[in-house]
Amino acid sequence: MTDNKVEEFVGRRGRGWNIVAYVVLSLASAIAIFPLIWLGMTAFKDRITAFALPPVWIFTPTFESFKVLIGFRHMELFMLNSAIVALGSTGFSIGVGVFCAYALARFRFRGRESIAFWILSNRMIPPLALALPLFILFQKFHWLDTRRGLIFLYTAMQLPFVVWILRGYFEDIPYELEEAAMVDGDSWFSAFRKVTLPLAGPAIAATAIFVLILSWNEFPFALILTGATSRTMPPAAVTFMVESNIHWNEIGAACLFIALPMVVFVMIVQKQFVRGLTMGMVRE
Repeated sequence: MTDNKVEEFVGRRGRGWNIVAYVVLSLASAIAIFPLIWLGMTAFKDRITAFALPPVWIFTPTFESFKVLIGFRHMELFMLNSAIVALGSTGFSIGVGVFCAYALARFRFRGRESIAFWILSNRMIPPLALALPLFILFQKFHWLDTRRGLIFLYTAMQLPFVVWILRGYFEDIPYELEEAAMVDGDSWFSAFRKVTLPLAGPAIAATAIFVLILSWNEFPFALILTGATSRTMPPAAVTFMVESNIHWNEIGAACLFIALPMVVFVMIVQKQFVRGLTMGMVRE
């Protein structure tokens, strides 16, 4: 068999495997996206159509469920609570976590690795194991059903994640760049602010996006520690399922309220997100 025939055979075989891979990935994507399509369809059905069996695929869209959520169930207030809590906890966790991660990456001191592992171990604790102690603590400090309580709690929850992610990025940035800045007369903090922080900007942005999504979608503590005043969107949607009648169209619309802002947000910042995730992957 000549070299040309070998190359032609390998090329045909490669194209065949590519077709198989595309078919498998297309089927997997269809299976993954089908619940989202069904959710969106349910949100635009009326109550009778949403309960119909067999399911109705062709129907006249209606905004009935959205009108009920905004006019009667005050979903806009829950969305405001989610936005305030998610943005506040993201800002505090990134603001504190950046300095913790930088200290663990740059400074050499006894017990550094033990401290880093202790920070990570806090992330391993099951949330429900802390539910009762946190409820008692929040009750003592009058933080039950308050936004500041959730912001404080979410900040403490996300700090281990922020520290461990950013520590690796800071370690990838050459310390010689900071030394050069300090030779020119900058202090270590000035070198950190002028040199290291801009270089780590994409990584910090990607971490902030992760933290924002985690805080926005957090459910167990928001269900236990909040009431009508500071309830966020995930536990608010669940309240529609514990009433005498389950309104599936309203649940679908509520889920759209929860998912759509994060989908739009990630689409807007996807370039910074991908850049932050791939930072440090290419080495010379």
